[in-house]
Amino acid sequence: MRAPGAAPTVLGVLGCLLLAPAPAGAGAWLQDEGAAYLRFGSGVLTTRERYDGDGERVQWDTSGGGFRDARYQDVAFSLYAEVGVRHGWNAIVSAGWSRLRAEQPSAVFTTRGFTDLTFGVKRALWNRGRAVTAAATLVSVPTGYAVEDYPALGSGVTDLAVQLLAGASAGGIWATTELEYRVRGGAFRDQVRGAVGGGWNAARRFGVRAELRGTAATGHTPEAAAAGGDRFDPTAADPRYLDAAATASVTPGRGLAVEIEVRSTVMGENTLAGTRWTLAVATSPAWRWRR
Repeated sequence: MRAPGAAPTVLGVLGCLLLAPAPAGAGAWLQDEGAAYLRFGSGVLTTRERYDGDGERVQWDTSGGGFRDARYQDVAFSLYAEVGVRHGWNAIVSAGWSRLRAEQPSAVFTTRGFTDLTFGVKRALWNRGRAVTAAATLVSVPTGYAVEDYPALGSGVTDLAVQLLAGASAGGIWATTELEYRVRGGAFRDQVRGAVGGGWNAARRFGVRAELRGTAATGHTPEAAAAGGDRFDPTAADPRYLDAAATASVTPGRGLAVEIEVRSTVMGENTLAGTRWTLAVATSPAWRWRR
């Protein structure tokens, strides 16, 4: 599936959404009824390396029986929306568009289009002001791309995930944690995912945060089976990895937060190595139907 005009369209939609002067926030905290959290990001990952099935950092492409000077690039646009539909309940929608480029010495493969679409619902479990807990259920579905494309835009299967989230804040300092179990379709192994992070908001205009986020596939899959052989495709893999991220944000006014994020893979198996740079904007508009 190809959609070369999709990225400008998403930018136009974003411009229509950023209309309200409320600060942005999400995570374990829910949006009030009639309010929302919206985040649009644009990021790029360029790498020549990956982690193999033994956790060793190797050249990204090992096809042809030997290492090659090859490069993989992912230019991605993402939109995340969380809306308070009633007290204690939020609806979640997440979408993305990517341009993937796999470069080999003798060939270049490019795929572009929409990635998986995610729908979900989040429910508040416990709220004592500075400390909150919540649960979420998410369903990710493919958007019609061809899994035979190389590199593929997604795995082509439907995933179901259940999350438990907790957070606490005091004096501009906050911390959050997340635990997820993901049931994957097809021949993929289920996953256990988790994250822990925290941050500091200074004078309501500047903020910093850090996060560790990891994924582990249940059981064990040989690399050749998990990643489709020597020609590695991330969407065909059963990965294990640990990412570390740091984000700085500024709120210039009108409730619009501008963020710069750096995310790097610390360790892994059957996954890409490298660092992703992301520029994002976020806001929390409110609608008149809020009671």
